[in-house]
Amino acid sequence: MNKGDLKLAFTYVGALVGAGFATGQELVRFFVNFETDGLKGVVLAGIGFALLGAGVIILANKETIEDYNSLLITLFPPKLCWLIDKFIALVLWAGLGIMLSGSATVINENFALPVWLGFFLTAFLIFVSLMWGSQGLLNVNTFLVPLLVILALGSSLLYLKQPLPCSGENLIKNVLPNWWMAGSLYVVYNMVLGMVVLTSIEEKKSPLAGAVGGLLLGVMAYLMVKGMLLLPENYKTAEMPMMLLTGSVHPLLGKFYAFGLWVAIFTTAIANAHSLTIRLSNKFRLTYHQLLFIILVTAFCFLPWKFSLLVGIIYPLTGYLGFPLILAIIFQIIKSTGLKHKLL
Repeated sequence: MNKGDLKLAFTYVGALVGAGFATGQELVRFFVNFETDGLKGVVLAGIGFALLGAGVIILANKETIEDYNSLLITLFPPKLCWLIDKFIALVLWAGLGIMLSGSATVINENFALPVWLGFFLTAFLIFVSLMWGSQGLLNVNTFLVPLLVILALGSSLLYLKQPLPCSGENLIKNVLPNWWMAGSLYVVYNMVLGMVVLTSIEEKKSPLAGAVGGLLLGVMAYLMVKGMLLLPENYKTAEMPMMLLTGSVHPLLGKFYAFGLWVAIFTTAIANAHSLTIRLSNKFRLTYHQLLFIILVTAFCFLPWKFSLLVGIIYPLTGYLGFPLILAIIFQIIKSTGLKHKLL
């Protein structure tokens, strides 16, 4: 695996391990709520991320796809393509708003800075990081994601050795029917962004990068869910369950994880911002940096909303709406790679 593949694998991971994943908020709602069955959902999700990550790259290389709109054109008729394009743009914008909201919450709770200031600082750093476009996105993820992986895996393993005593009833309200639907939806709504990011990178792409990135996501999620299954019920319903988990191991580890959490939020936020800016640059007579600035400013409308509420409503809804898109991508991957004839 060469350096370029490793960069893309880390970028794939960095795009998907946003505020919901790293705080544990997503993992609680999609997996922990199903208790030990939730681990089956995590395995399903990890395999899905690996196969779809590799498949999207194979498809992008074969069809010479340069952005997600080029992919949509190969999948759908013009009118439907137009509608899905608008849906994805809205998902990217909402995702950016959720990441900025999560970042503001982390900064407020750990450094006692006003929420609006945390929101602004993260938006400013996104703008600075993307001054170099795709290369800036790759470099930021290559530098920051390994640190996040070490913190997430290390803290989960330490907690598993000495968990807190558990008691009480399940207090989590869920809109998901069972573990396999939860695992499927988790892959679908994440792969809306995953597909966008993997097709927006201008450098040469290897399917191995998608597979490795997907498996790494699965391993991280498995250990984090395994640890959070042992949390007391009132911890599971907190805004940031993983912060409580790491803090219970050692207060200093909790502070380190707070930084890792911000890293996760930041890497996903820049993926959303970059992908949306690239798409809109083909529609408007504005420069990349002008559009990026406008997008970041409009995202401030998410400032008043509570982070956990945004995750609980927008993410499952994105999963349900994204099912036709992901199914179409799977069919196109099978068709493009010749698997259709082998299966028939």
